[in-house]
Amino acid sequence: MKERFYEKLSDLSLVYDNVKCAVLLAESFDSKQEMYVGPMNELRNALDHIFRAIKVEDETACDEILKGARAHMVRAGNDALELLYGNLGASARNKLIPYNTETLTAVFPDYYTSIRPKISELQQRLAEIRMKGKNAEDYSAFFHTYFGKIDEFVQINESIDRMLPSLQEFSDKRSKEERKKYYIGLIGIVSGALVTWLLTKLAIFC
Repeated sequence: MKERFYEKLSDLSLVYDNVKCAVLLAESFDSKQEMYVGPMNELRNALDHIFRAIKVEDETACDEILKGARAHMVRAGNDALELLYGNLGASARNKLIPYNTETLTAVFPDYYTSIRPKISELQQRLAEIRMKGKNAEDYSAFFHTYFGKIDEFVQINESIDRMLPSLQEFSDKRSKEERKKYYIGLIGIVSGALVTWLLTKLAIFC
């Protein structure tokens, strides 16, 4: 009984490792760095089931309780994956909000030709995988498939990060040029108005 219990607990620990990875990754891509209540509650419930199982002598009852613990862990993982999926997309979008189409086209043309379409494709694919994984028998295999796509999403975020200094430099340069044009235009308007005023005065005296 005890050997089988630890064997089942060992299998459960593999699910926990995957869930923990999903939770930590979701938090790392959250700009607010929040702790997520949903996954944490599910993990707490899973822990409660495990300690209940320790006290049970009947093997069948113990198996049922551990099955409940696994279900809570799977739900924690699914919650974390949904958060991770959303955070990765938001992270990519939010980094580029300060830059207009002209800046992106000039400095980061790959964004429109490959990266943005890739983001849409990954979001759709991840949603499909996540829906299938909610009832997956082999949860570790599901996580492996999901994280293969997540890794592509992480690489996209990293490629955007690498372009941010160039985007900011171009944006600052254009802003400086626009301000210069504005002031030159303003000086021209003021000068023209002043010349018109002077000519008017001269006409009066003449």
